[in-house]
Amino acid sequence: MNDPFANSQLDLACRVGSRDAIIEAIEDGADINHSGSSPLILAIMANDRSTVEALVELGADVSCFELKVSNQEGIIDELMKGAPSTGDVPEEDLVDAKVLRAIDKQIRNKGLGEPFAKKRGVDYPTFLDSLKWIAAEDCHTIVEEFLQNIEPSRQEFGDVGVDQYLKEHAGEIEELSARYVAVSDLPGELLKEYLKERKKLLK
Repeated sequence: MNDPFANSQLDLACRVGSRDAIIEAIEDGADINHSGSSPLILAIMANDRSTVEALVELGADVSCFELKVSNQEGIIDELMKGAPSTGDVPEEDLVDAKVLRAIDKQIRNKGLGEPFAKKRGVDYPTFLDSLKWIAAEDCHTIVEEFLQNIEPSRQEFGDVGVDQYLKEHAGEIEELSARYVAVSDLPGELLKEYLKERKKLLK
């Protein structure tokens, strides 16, 4: 099976290191090897040996890593050599639940330009970071594309340039906004799961 929502849940579980959530996501239809072994790579980048071990035990494909060992312990050791020297798991305050909910609501109601109209464009970087850390990859990609498109106008003309861009590219923005709305149920649900798992880890 390869259910997109379950895949997102699996990625989230790998970020926060929850074996139970990993198993649940797989039972719900997640592909443990989706997107080129994304779950395993996330666990390695989080410097989380126990999660890497869990994924390998559950059948994660390690063939793409071209390992020269075959026993499980050796495989784990080799995989962990690719981990950063410090964990890539964010502090809890890097996910701003308030900003995430507020900006998501504005986008769903009136489009990607609405946060700028409501003078909340400055919150977009925090919003992007939050989307990344809760594994809302589709939403992150769409918002990032929108901000990259608008950035030249913002840099050259400031707020006036932003307003002008929003008017001149209304059709493109509407299309991007529609794509976001199509997957916008993800941030709220993934945020709940993220905070729940982080709470467990911080106990």
